[in-house]
Amino acid sequence: MQSKVKKKKRRLKKSVKRGCLGIIIFLLLLALFLFYKCSPANDLFPFDNAVQTEEEVVVEPDSVDIAIADAVQNLILRAQHIDTNMLAVGIYDLTRGCGIYEYHSHRKLIPASCMKLLTGIKALKQLGVDHQYSSQEYVLGNVIRDTLYGDLLLQMDDDPLLLSFAEFTQAVKDYGISHIKGKIVFDLLRTDTLRPHHTAQPYDITYKQVPLLMKGAPRVRSEFLTSLRAAGVTYEDDTLLFNMPLTSDAEKIYQYQTPLRDVLKPMMTNSSNVKAECVLYHNKHAQDRREDPDTSLLVSPIDFIQIEGIYDRVADFVVNDGSGLSPENRLTADFLVQLMIYAYKQPDIRKILIDEALATPAHPVRHGSLLGRMSALCYRDRIFCKTGTLVSCGSSSLTGYAHHQNGRWFVFSIINNNSPVYDAREFQDALCRILVAEQ
Repeated sequence: MQSKVKKKKRRLKKSVKRGCLGIIIFLLLLALFLFYKCSPANDLFPFDNAVQTEEEVVVEPDSVDIAIADAVQNLILRAQHIDTNMLAVGIYDLTRGCGIYEYHSHRKLIPASCMKLLTGIKALKQLGVDHQYSSQEYVLGNVIRDTLYGDLLLQMDDDPLLLSFAEFTQAVKDYGISHIKGKIVFDLLRTDTLRPHHTAQPYDITYKQVPLLMKGAPRVRSEFLTSLRAAGVTYEDDTLLFNMPLTSDAEKIYQYQTPLRDVLKPMMTNSSNVKAECVLYHNKHAQDRREDPDTSLLVSPIDFIQIEGIYDRVADFVVNDGSGLSPENRLTADFLVQLMIYAYKQPDIRKILIDEALATPAHPVRHGSLLGRMSALCYRDRIFCKTGTLVSCGSSSLTGYAHHQNGRWFVFSIINNNSPVYDAREFQDALCRILVAEQ
């Protein structure tokens, strides 16, 4: 009888212990869950640690967002000399993940040079942030004394920052070649001349502005041969080929490379139309040099928008060029906001845009097309944007990121059409002040 009582007591103790252990484990798991749920998101770049769920949580604007929206609405109501029927505004709170204001944001308007954002982000995504323009010089044959018995091959990319062939010619001299008893072969990625879209004004990109490798095959060949002759190198023949396969006996004697990001900087910061058209073309044809061509590079900008899931309301969008020079281009402020959200969610692309490419006011180097604008201290290191201007049709635009004094990040897009450019810029600057300063 006593043994039965003892057994019951032992079982009871074990049950109590198991129960206590279970409660402790439950409390630990609950604490971990609450800690995870309550941990603050990265305030600077909130999408870095985002976890995708099957159902998106709808976030409503808070008091800060509402105050900003009210201030922007009052700004529009007070706006003078602005055609508010041809004005579009979109603002999104990146830190909290919610839209906070829109005004005609779905209206299709002329985006001007904000079109360059689509060109640049598409190139960074498809080619990669570390992509480089690359041009090589090869010797195919034997050099006896100072004579090359064979061919000299130039495999040239469409690099918009290559200004002369002086370094290529010097490489020939350094290799000990003064005479070429063979052919000079030009394998050019681009053989035609860069021209703006036919709907743009012809004076916007003149032949004089076009980079050397974009002036067409005859000019490229002429420039290199002139450089050789000036260096005292003689030759017998020259020819043009496209995508020539290299043989095993080809020896590289020189390579010239330019990072894509170095082309994007003047394209974005200073709004270089030529660089934008160069990037658009290069993005279409860079795969010609690849062993495994990526046909996705050939998709149009509008197809890219849909493939990447950036925006689904692209009906009647018009993208005629990479620079925004065409007055027939049509985009919406809402799309530009979504495009910048897409870029922000990818840390490598975001870093290039914010740290290197986008114009920022009061910066000694990167003020770019913002020169003379937003000189107050409140804007410094808080606005990172792309400007756009087409004076001929009264189009002015501004799209980018704003870092509020309270630490929040916002995306904004403003498109003014049919308004004096000076007044449109004043309006845009005033809206940016709302996005960076305490109300």
